[in-house]
Amino acid sequence: MSYSGYRRKKRTRRAAQARDKAEKCATPWCRNRKAEKTTHYTNASGKIIVYKSYLPYCWKCKSRRLKEKHPRTYVFNMLRQRAKQRKMPWTVTSAQFKEFCDRTHYIELRGCGKGYYTIDRIDSNRGYHANNIQMLEFLDNCSEGADNTPRSERGAETTEQPF
Repeated sequence: MSYSGYRRKKRTRRAAQARDKAEKCATPWCRNRKAEKTTHYTNASGKIIVYKSYLPYCWKCKSRRLKEKHPRTYVFNMLRQRAKQRKMPWTVTSAQFKEFCDRTHYIELRGCGKGYYTIDRIDSNRGYHANNIQMLEFLDNCSEGADNTPRSERGAETTEQPF
C-alpha cells in the first residue's frame, strides 16, 4: 500500500442537527438542535424531581452570545474548564477574577502571539488560586518550562540536545 499524502483528520464533536423547525436553534443561520437543559428539584418530602426543557439556542450559539455580552464570564468559564481538563485545582472565584481583570486589564490584552498576555501560575506546583496567578506575556509564558524555571536559567542541557 502506497502513501498518497492523505492524512486522516481527527474527529471532532459536532452539535446535533435539528430534524424539524420546532427543534431548530433560534439563531437565523444555525442548523443545530436546541440545547436540552435538565433541572433537579427536591420537593418537601425529599423526592428528587427532574425537569427537562429546551433553551431557545444551541450550546454553541449560547456560548457565542455569552462571549459577546459578558466576555469576563466567558473567559472565566473557559479557564476554569481548561484547568478541570488538566486536573488542576481551581479556587479562583468569579469576584476574585473580576478584581484581577479590573486591576490588570487582562480581558483587553489577552490572546496568543507577540504583545498579548495569558494567565500564568506563579508556582507551577500549586493550582490556580487567587494569590498564585499572574498576567504574563504569551511568549514569556511559552519560554518557561513545566518546572517553572526560565530557559535562560536552565543551563546548557536545553540549548545542546544530544542526537
